Amino acid sequence: MDSEGAYTILYKSIFTALVDEFVKAAAAMNVKRVASVAPFGACFDSKTISSSKAGPDVPTVDFVLQSKRVYWRFYGWNTMVKAGEGVVCLAFVEAEPNLVGPLTSIAVGGYQMENHLLEFDVAAEKLGFSSSLLLRDTSCNKFGAT
Repeated sequence: MDSEGAYTILYKSIFTALVDEFVKAAAAMNVKRVASVAPFGACFDSKTISSSKAGPDVPTVDFVLQSKRVYWRFYGWNTMVKAGEGVVCLAFVEAEPNLVGPLTSIAVGGYQMENHLLEFDVAAEKLGFSSSLLLRDTSCNKFGAT
């Protein structure tokens, strides 16, 4: 499992807060935690997780942008990765020291971007994004590259 570029990399304090809150919310859903598998910080027994339209039914992860009204929500498909037989892990990793700095405390990985439409407006320096396409019964692989 090569995590470089695949999974979102988070500055240590953000990573720790995400893992702590996710573990608490998962426990409230009766999701059983198991030993972590490197490089992930929290892993779970997949038998204790049901499925939904957007993948494993686990707590959502929101990246709040300029205000609480503007956020990018990630569901189980983009937050959990199979790490072994019967084991799924929270698919975010802690940044290596000196890898990210104050201006880049989060580097969103391709795994989290899957099945989201992204619009990069370079001139306006803006990013637009959709909610998970899975919630709309479609996915990126159903779109033609024309």
